[in-house]
Amino acid sequence: MRDSYLKQREPSKPWTFFALSFAFSWVVWGAVLAVPMPESLLLPVIILGAFGPTFAAVFLVQASSDKETRGDFWNRVLSLKRIGWRWYLFIFLFFPAIYLLGYYVYSFFGGSQPPVESLFSGLETPADALIFALIMILGGPVAEELGWRGYVLDPLQEKWGALKGSAILGFFWICWHLPLFFIEGTSQHAKGFGFQFWSWSFQLVFLSIVFTWVYNNTNRSILAAVLLHLMANMAYPVNLEPVGEAIFTVIRLLIVLAIAFAWRQKPSVKKQLIRA
Repeated sequence: MRDSYLKQREPSKPWTFFALSFAFSWVVWGAVLAVPMPESLLLPVIILGAFGPTFAAVFLVQASSDKETRGDFWNRVLSLKRIGWRWYLFIFLFFPAIYLLGYYVYSFFGGSQPPVESLFSGLETPADALIFALIMILGGPVAEELGWRGYVLDPLQEKWGALKGSAILGFFWICWHLPLFFIEGTSQHAKGFGFQFWSWSFQLVFLSIVFTWVYNNTNRSILAAVLLHLMANMAYPVNLEPVGEAIFTVIRLLIVLAIAFAWRQKPSVKKQLIRA
């Protein structure tokens, strides 16, 4: 794996990747703002715009890499074997555990956990459930992770280290979402630019750090990032009051500090990547 990684690292173009990702997504989302369109097209076009990172990564990998590196990229997307069973458990339980813990603490301050069935409101038929599943998988996990973790994370953490590289990626992740705050009907538009915006921004930096930790411990598995992103979306607390937002922010901060401490006890990420 060492030679494969080094071959991939050399042609990686993080700034070109960011430019292509932002250009595609912002042009598509800008069209939503500038051009009146039927409501039936709104969601498909928003999801199309979300594919900027993945489209950019696939284009750069296919255009700039040799056959071995392209094979390694798609193996990291599709291989189930890269993720050990312990990490599968972590991926599927981590965010639900935060969800339950956060609401448990929130209950002491007068908050209440939404009923489980609210996560599936409006899904009255199998067709509705299938559409919901496709949106949850495509509109974020698949649309983004082949780019964020699959392409640009390695050069960022190779240059700046795991923690700082994750924070830099988190910053670009926040900026990439900004047009969605001006599109009515999106969850970002509902948040606005008040306290919830800053809580959400920290959430993305937190996610970036957690995703890097899982990615580095699953043989650079892009599939692991896709599944983790899916679970993060499925177990995301919504409609929180400022107290609830603060509670979840503190829980996330404590987790980030624990991960940062764990990284300090191990060899540098550069050495970990070279060994992978």
